Amino acid sequence: MYTMCPDNNPQGHDAMTFDEALHLSFFRNAQFFAADLFYESFAVPFPIPRENAGLSIPTPPGNWWQEVAFYKRPDSSLEAVGFCNWIRFSDCYLCGGMCVRSSFYRRLPREHWLTCRQRGGIAQMMLQTAFRELTDCVAWFGYCGDRKAYIVDIRSGYQPTRHKYLIVKWNAELSDARKREVEDRIAAIGPF
Repeated sequence: MYTMCPDNNPQGHDAMTFDEALHLSFFRNAQFFAADLFYESFAVPFPIPRENAGLSIPTPPGNWWQEVAFYKRPDSSLEAVGFCNWIRFSDCYLCGGMCVRSSFYRRLPREHWLTCRQRGGIAQMMLQTAFRELTDCVAWFGYCGDRKAYIVDIRSGYQPTRHKYLIVKWNAELSDARKREVEDRIAAIGPF
């Protein structure tokens, strides 16, 4: 499962648009591409998809999608600039580990920076892509205590719940009582 920008720019990076330079992909295990980015962001090892991932719920590798944002540099190399972990639990996705390379924005060509900023930044684009691609759920949940990340999450459509740090974006019409049940079930997991 992935989205791809076509490579139709043989003239080189100067003529390349931001859309042509950015590529968002989903992997079952993105360690090869994003382990250094994740460590740079959190100073902890990469979350390798596995059955016992340290959560209070089962986490079979087949329930994981790891999203990576790649940016094509002027020398045609691809740099992993964003990462997000999506774990399917019951009829929901749990979003965690979102990070963007700290030096990415200041190294962008001005036109690319303006386009990226106008679209809300890499994290917002990654969330929006996941909301289009990972639709086999009633909701996407996040656990967010970071103020800057929270602003991006809310801008992307997440809503706060009555549980501290737990946010949700609904993908199905549910009664308020059913929504509270789902929120309580996800909140019982703890941080993810």
